[in-house]
Amino acid sequence: MQRAISSLVALCLAVFLLAAASPVEAKPPSGSKPHPTPTPSPTPTTSYVDGIDVSYHQGGIDWRQVAIAGKKFAFIRATAGTLTADSAYIANYWGAHDAGLAVGSYHFANPDFALNDAVNEASWFLQTSVIWSGDLVPVLDLEVSNGLDPGSLTAWAQTWLGQVSAATGVRPIIYTNPNFWATSMANTDWFARNGYSVLWIANWTTASDPSVPAGNWAGAGWSFWQHTSAGTVPGITGLVDLDRFDGTSLPASLFVP
Repeated sequence: MQRAISSLVALCLAVFLLAAASPVEAKPPSGSKPHPTPTPSPTPTTSYVDGIDVSYHQGGIDWRQVAIAGKKFAFIRATAGTLTADSAYIANYWGAHDAGLAVGSYHFANPDFALNDAVNEASWFLQTSVIWSGDLVPVLDLEVSNGLDPGSLTAWAQTWLGQVSAATGVRPIIYTNPNFWATSMANTDWFARNGYSVLWIANWTTASDPSVPAGNWAGAGWSFWQHTSAGTVPGITGLVDLDRFDGTSLPASLFVP
């Protein structure tokens, strides 16, 4: 009898130990909802296209590295005034072009009171720069007045832009900064209302959208924004201007047909 009881106790103990070793699925408390499986957050998409603008000041550039870094376009200084051709223009133009960037050429305006100065500067730019089908439309960089009053400077810009537009078949981009346009150009919106709707604005003092002159460029807003002059990009030694286009891709209207 005692041996039978001992065997029964041993059997019960074995069953208890086996049950304790078996995993038991936990059940949520009554009335609670199971937690859903978390899903990864989507990677945010940028609403800008990144690019740069350069001149001889940047020295030699490894444009392949610039392209690998994600830059999609480059504005290259071609000329300044009536006598200056940027010494790095050709190397930069072809280097950026061969690396697959969209390339545009710009003229640094140096207006003065000389007879036909705007005509001569436009002719110099057209003679020196490369403006081919598939390039970004050319740019007038207007940021110095050299003593011209707003009326005279407005007429100067109209002449330059009109001559380049007639020669190329496209309306150039205007580059400027808010303070210069408000003071030296009397904040005119004539250009924005007369076919020069693409504004490239330089505004380095804000981390949000730039300040846009001429009544938000007659309601058109900015197209390109030079948001810093102190950027760094692989392939370029030292600092460089960083730009962005307000959109997810560069539209066909920005290219020379």
